Amino acid sequence: MLRKCLAFCLIATVAVGSAGARAGQPEQGASVRDGNALWMRRHWLHEAPSGAEIAALVAGLRERGIRRIYPFLGPMDAEGWPGWRSKAGPVRYVPERAGAFLAEFHRLAPEIRAIPWSGGNLGRDVHLEDAAQRKAFAEHARRLVALGADGIQLNVEPLPSGTPAYLDLLREVKAAIGDRTLSVAAYPPPPDGDADRETHWDLPFMRDVCHVAGEIAVMAYDTGLKSAPAYEALVSAWTRQLAATLPPPQAKGCEWLMGVPTYDDDKDHHRPVVETVEHSLKGILAGLQGIGPGTGFRGVAVYASFTTDEAKWAAYGRLWCGTEAFTTPPPDPRNTTE
Repeated sequence: MLRKCLAFCLIATVAVGSAGARAGQPEQGASVRDGNALWMRRHWLHEAPSGAEIAALVAGLRERGIRRIYPFLGPMDAEGWPGWRSKAGPVRYVPERAGAFLAEFHRLAPEIRAIPWSGGNLGRDVHLEDAAQRKAFAEHARRLVALGADGIQLNVEPLPSGTPAYLDLLREVKAAIGDRTLSVAAYPPPPDGDADRETHWDLPFMRDVCHVAGEIAVMAYDTGLKSAPAYEALVSAWTRQLAATLPPPQAKGCEWLMGVPTYDDDKDHHRPVVETVEHSLKGILAGLQGIGPGTGFRGVAVYASFTTDEAKWAAYGRLWCGTEAFTTPPPDPRNTTE
C-alpha cells in the first residue's frame, strides 16, 4: 500500500485531492503532498528495462509520494515521430518497447500515472505552423495511450506567451487522446517588470492553456536570481498567483504542480546554490499558506530523476514529506543523461 507523504504534512488541512490512477480523477481525501511528479530519463521507454529495475522504480516512487512520472520520450522529428538525439542522429521510439515498459509498470503500480514527455525545441523540432507535423504527432499520442500511457506531456521551448498555434496543437492532441491526461510543461508567470515573453507566460495565457490541458507542471526555476531569499519570495508569489488564476478541474480547468529544480548547471539563468530543492520547497510552502481546498494544486514535480542524488531526495523528504530518511533507494539512478 502506498506510504503517503500526507502522514507528516505540516499543512494536512489542505486536502484538495491528488490525481487518480488510470481514469485521471481526484481521489477522496488525498493530499497535495501525495500527487507529486518526476521527470525521468530515456531509459524507461527506449532501453528495455528489466522487471527488477521496474519493481525498484515503483518502490522508490511510492515511498516518495510520486503519483505521476514523465519518462523521456524525446522531441518530435519533422514527421511528428518522437525520439531522442544520438550522436549519429535522431532515434525514433519503438512502440513495442515503450508498450512493454508501460504494461509492466502498470501491472506493478496501477495507481501511478505514466505520462511520456515529448515536444522539443521550437523551430528546430517543433514547427507549430506545420499542420501535417501537428497531425502526425497527435496520432503518435493516440498510439501511446493505446499502448498504455496515461497521457502525454508537451514541453516546447522556447514558447512565447500567447502563441495561438500552440493552443491549436494542444487541442489536436487532446482530441486524439480523449480522456487521458494532456500535461504541459509550462513557463512561470513573468516577475514584476520582466518583459521576456519567451521564457514566461502571462497569466491569461496560462489560464487558456489550463482550459485545454488537463495538467500543468510549472517550471519554477531558471530565474537568474543570485539571492536565495529573492528566489523563495518569487516562487511563493508564483504559487499564490497560480492558485488564484488557474481554474480547478471541477470548473473545467486543470490540475497543476510546481516544478522543483535538482540540477547543478551553473549558468547565468540558473545558480545552483540559489535554485535548490530547499529554497524551492520553502517558497512553495510559503505560497500555499492560507490557500484552502478547491484549487487544482496537486503537488510538486521534481526535475529530474537523473540529477537528484540521495542528499537532494533527503531534503525533499524532510521539507515536503516530513520524514528524515527514505527506506528505499532513489526511484531512478542518478545519471548525467536523459
